Amino acid sequence: MNKLKKIRLVLEKKLLGLKYVISEKWYIRSSLKYLRHAGVNLTGKPKFIARDVKFDMTDPSKISIGEGSVITSRVTILCHDYSIECGLVTIGEEDPEYESVFLREVTIGNNCFIGQGSFIKPGTVIGDNCIIGAASVVGGVIPPDSVVIGNPAQVVAKTSEWAKKKVEAHQYLKGSKRRK
Repeated sequence: MNKLKKIRLVLEKKLLGLKYVISEKWYIRSSLKYLRHAGVNLTGKPKFIARDVKFDMTDPSKISIGEGSVITSRVTILCHDYSIECGLVTIGEEDPEYESVFLREVTIGNNCFIGQGSFIKPGTVIGDNCIIGAASVVGGVIPPDSVVIGNPAQVVAKTSEWAKKKVEAHQYLKGSKRRK
């Protein structure tokens, strides 16, 4: 990504924060335009992406987000990792002319919820209908219909079974009418 585009994206991101204060609906619409402009693949319309989500801008085209997904505040999504550089130096294989990096895709499926402060590692594939618990460190392949928590994140339940228990126990509130 060239420097001019990076500067423009930084300014657009700052403006998004202002739009959030004025109108959440305006913010949501504008944030989706911003993410598309940055190169993030939106395979549907996410329900909500918090304004302080940190997207890896090394190559945002490596990040895909599905229909109806929610990404809450302070989530970090990385698609690159410089750890290979350390490994290459250790075994005497580094190239002094170039930096080496892992660059992998990150996919968040449809109808996913990513809890506050979670960290999504390069190469992660999160299947449809998954719940990622707050502050989880997620890597690898998360099967569809999974609830995962922890560091490292572990599957602890099926989303469908978890939801049935919540309904039976009346442990949820109906919120406001859905926005169209």
